Amino acid sequence: MEIEIVKFFNQLGGKKLDKVMEVVSCVKFLVIFWLAVLAVFYLLDKNFGKEIFWSAGIGLLLHLLIGEILIKKIGSKIFGKRKRPYEAYPEIIRPIGRKFSDSSFPSSHLAITVLFFMVLLSCYSFLWPVAICAVMIVGYARIHNGMHYLSDVLVGIILGILYGWSGTVIIDRIF
Repeated sequence: MEIEIVKFFNQLGGKKLDKVMEVVSCVKFLVIFWLAVLAVFYLLDKNFGKEIFWSAGIGLLLHLLIGEILIKKIGSKIFGKRKRPYEAYPEIIRPIGRKFSDSSFPSSHLAITVLFFMVLLSCYSFLWPVAICAVMIVGYARIHNGMHYLSDVLVGIILGILYGWSGTVIIDRIF
């Protein structure tokens, strides 16, 4: 069933949508965007800027340890690598943008996006509509681009919630 979802979203739209989704999924774009957001909060927000910055840093560290090392590296060696949809079904899924070749499970793009929004929402809850829209766009992009299955995206969201919440709790106890 998951491949049918990927196939459906992969075939939606045209070249213009593909270009937009390619930019949304671009690692360089995401890194620059989130670094800029963190820098703005760190420099301009006297009340919460440092807490946001350090909470995101702790969350990112958790993501690297749990998502990238424990799940993707060690988990892939034990349980096998989950092929990305475009790799597993090259005859029906066309890759859009950078062809990632590591395990598709879980989505690091979603984990990091949700982690940053969780941190921001801990101080600015009124941003929730922006957060929901951004997460939906990134999730759609990852499936549309043939890089993830729905379960990869959902687990990435859950992990992002845990990373962001954990980073916030740890920094709240320090500050």
